[in-house]
Amino acid sequence: MRQKHKILLVDDEAPFRSALRRLLEKSHTVLEADTGTKALELAQKEEPDLILLDIGLPDTSGLELLPRFKELRPSPTVVMITAYEQVRDVVTSIKRGAFDYLVKPVDVDEFEVTIQKALEHSGLRNEVDRLRQEVQRLRGVDHLIGQDPTFLAAQMLAVKSAQSRDAGVLIQGESGAGKELFARLIHNNSPRAAYPFVALNCAAFSREIIESELFGYEKGAFTGAKIEGKSGLLQVADGGTLFLDEVVDLHPEIQAKLLRVLEDGEFYPVGGTRKRKVDIRIVSACNQDLWEASEQGRFRKDLFFRLATIRIELPPLRQRREDILPLALFFMEGFNDKYGKHFRRISRNAEEILLQHAWPGNVRELRNTIERVVLLENDETILGSHLRFLAAPSGEQTAPSAEGLHIQLPEGGISLDEIEKQIILNACDRCQGNKSKAARFLRIPRHILLYRMKKYGIEM
Repeated sequence: MRQKHKILLVDDEAPFRSALRRLLEKSHTVLEADTGTKALELAQKEEPDLILLDIGLPDTSGLELLPRFKELRPSPTVVMITAYEQVRDVVTSIKRGAFDYLVKPVDVDEFEVTIQKALEHSGLRNEVDRLRQEVQRLRGVDHLIGQDPTFLAAQMLAVKSAQSRDAGVLIQGESGAGKELFARLIHNNSPRAAYPFVALNCAAFSREIIESELFGYEKGAFTGAKIEGKSGLLQVADGGTLFLDEVVDLHPEIQAKLLRVLEDGEFYPVGGTRKRKVDIRIVSACNQDLWEASEQGRFRKDLFFRLATIRIELPPLRQRREDILPLALFFMEGFNDKYGKHFRRISRNAEEILLQHAWPGNVRELRNTIERVVLLENDETILGSHLRFLAAPSGEQTAPSAEGLHIQLPEGGISLDEIEKQIILNACDRCQGNKSKAARFLRIPRHILLYRMKKYGIEM
């Protein structure tokens, strides 16, 4: 026998509740509350599938109660009930997460159709949530390899920080150390896990593109804009987590707008005149000391404090030597499945090469190394000869060294940006203006080089 849906009626008019109960009780289990306080207690205890919520209650407004219902897990579907003159408030509530609304006096046919659709929506969403949790369990989304004490402490701090819905988390560590994996760990263990996780690399685009990507834009906002406009990542991530990688590279104007979002929970799309409301958590990451950047005036201190309520430092792979071989074996098994190979072990010679390498690209570099071997070789054992590309001819490590680099700094001081500009110019000259070669020479992605060149007005 199919289990009945639970429907909670929240309205202070007893005759109206009685009329709705008669329409519903033959097919559903009906709960009733005449105040917001009682409704919240019932919702927490009974976990209803659907809530019919009146906007005008004696102790609170349905608009104020709606966000508290959205925070419940499982989250119920909410249909607002209102008098005709309050329809504008209902439209606002729908933007905040209500599924639909009904206007008093309720039309019976419209009521039945609305209830049916709302319950179908509730069932589909609960099934999606269940499947998402099952997929995460099967794929081991939250499984991070490592026994290094510093790494384990970072994991523990990430899991603890996930318990908060809103506290800003700043993850600092070198490129490739796993900052996005930690951001996903926080999201997947948080009350927002059923909602989107959206990531943006702040160093990969110009200010204009970052602005339109984050905030979206209205139709006709600028030349080349889509006719229908575009929703920004803030709106896409509503209810969930927005991950901002390399947040230090955000333009000062974008920093100011982002601060407003964190303080007020609202923003204007590019070219828009109406505010959009969002409920998100921001997890940010940086491969340098963000506080030092704030001290140098390159990042807003007020935004730093909002983003960095909790700070997590990830150790580089060269400081977690005991984790290198377990990670290599983990990647080997994964790429065996991907490429249909049969690697089973790592030879002693190959282990020595892996352990001695400096891993400037951290876990990402190790992963790419193992993928290359599994893809190109056909064997059951990863051999030292498979890793020749990691070993220098002299037997020394291939890590880049700054020992031969000497920069004469002027007595009066110089900006770090000017030094970086000169280094890029020298690299481009050395590579005869070939941007791809210059990017490889500087050991950065090509799009990052192009972004820096545009930033400093370098043309080739």
